[in-house]
Amino acid sequence: MSSKKWNWRLWAGFAIAILALVLYLAVVFRMREILGMSLILCVISVALLASGLRRAYGQRETYRGQVAGPIAAILTMLVLGVFGIASYEISKHFAAARNAPSVGQQAPQFTLVDTAGKTVSLASALSSPVAGPGTAHAPKAVLLIFYRGYW
Repeated sequence: MSSKKWNWRLWAGFAIAILALVLYLAVVFRMREILGMSLILCVISVALLASGLRRAYGQRETYRGQVAGPIAAILTMLVLGVFGIASYEISKHFAAARNAPSVGQQAPQFTLVDTAGKTVSLASALSSPVAGPGTAHAPKAVLLIFYRGYW
């Protein structure tokens, strides 16, 4: 009789769940967007865990994991629960943007420095002609995109 194969999917699912939690908690205050990547890791973790449990109980004579599988599943669910509670609690403590203009509201006048080092104001952006098909004309509106940089 040969020994049973190691069911790596159980342990990989558990390890990825821990990685998702650690990754989220380590960089959440610098980059709020890390939640998406951590959620993807959580989905991968659950998929691997489910696949490992299916292997452990569906192919008992080939793969190990009848005892370790439920333990890994419970621990993974606890880690994912801590992840969910932590992401909910941490997101409540971010400062609200109370003075931010809403969609469609006119932005206040401002002057900023662009990536080339030139100053650009909202008034100059609205008054400078835009070359389009036909003639150049002043724009009726300007789309403002504020990117929260990490440099």
